[in-house]
Amino acid sequence: MKLSIKATLLAAATAMLATPGFAEMVLTANDPGPNRGVRAKAVNFLSDQITERTGGEVRVESNWGGALFKVTSAWDSLGTGVADMGLVIGSYAQTEVPELALGALSLPVADPWVMMRAMNEMFTTNAQIMQRVEDANLVYLTAYALSPNLLACRNGEIKSVDDVKGVKMSDTGSSSELFGTLGANLVKMPIYDVYQSMETGLVDCTVTYAYYAVASKVSELVTTMTPMGYSSVVSLATFMNKDTFDSLSEEHQKTVLQVGNDMIDYYAEQLSLADEAAMVEMNSGDNPIQFLEFSATDKAALDAAAKPVIEGWIKDADASGLDGKAIKAEFISLIEKWNAVAKSEGLPWMRN
Repeated sequence: MKLSIKATLLAAATAMLATPGFAEMVLTANDPGPNRGVRAKAVNFLSDQITERTGGEVRVESNWGGALFKVTSAWDSLGTGVADMGLVIGSYAQTEVPELALGALSLPVADPWVMMRAMNEMFTTNAQIMQRVEDANLVYLTAYALSPNLLACRNGEIKSVDDVKGVKMSDTGSSSELFGTLGANLVKMPIYDVYQSMETGLVDCTVTYAYYAVASKVSELVTTMTPMGYSSVVSLATFMNKDTFDSLSEEHQKTVLQVGNDMIDYYAEQLSLADEAAMVEMNSGDNPIQFLEFSATDKAALDAAAKPVIEGWIKDADASGLDGKAIKAEFISLIEKWNAVAKSEGLPWMRN
């Protein structure tokens, strides 16, 4: 009887697989972060929508915490097919993809939605960048912004830029590098290692973001935060292995690309809500975080310190075959374009 049931089930499964139109492709995905917080919510939205819109024929199996490869090797690992899709952080792939690292520079203030739309347009319309991504055997899917930079410290070490010199600070990307120019003692590390490094005293300050500070629990370790007054960082993006993408039907390829585009509006709204909630949380309780403000003189010093970082990025971009100045100018132009859209039409979730 058991053999009969087993045989019946096997026959049914075989018949199902043989049915025209039935096929399931499981895509492996790698993310260096934990499965919590608003960006993880956006990653899950991306996966869920791909499954839903392809009628279950394409499914994404997410692996968190860098289970398949480290964040520093994401670009090459995705290109060689270690995973079918995953997150690349430009700050950790400046040599391979400086056009993505551009989104971590200290640029004029702009909303996260604006920054994502600008980066998205550049990666989907600039012929040279598109070719470079293709040459890496990758396909660009979508970009993620972070909320505006906050300088967070354990013991209120930095009340002005004069206090920066000698302070132990995490270096998680270009937003941190300007403090090295001002004399901070930078310790290079992935952003996901900051909590432990701050808890053990390896670093005293870090550049962070409201929602992420709460999600990573860094907010529980710091006493002060100071807004830096620059644009939202948008140096994170999901890419798919091109061989995997090419194996999809033309219809499913269009679907995956459309989901990536739609994710930006979804994530931007969720990020806005998460930031608001994080600010409420950090300003309440028995030991609320003290929010400081840089003076006009301090801000001018930060701007001056950011210049060599930007110049360094231009040199790296030129060395990779890009025209650094031209790409930076194009990106700023796109930021201005989407800033105008946000101003005239409002952010998508606020429109009637």
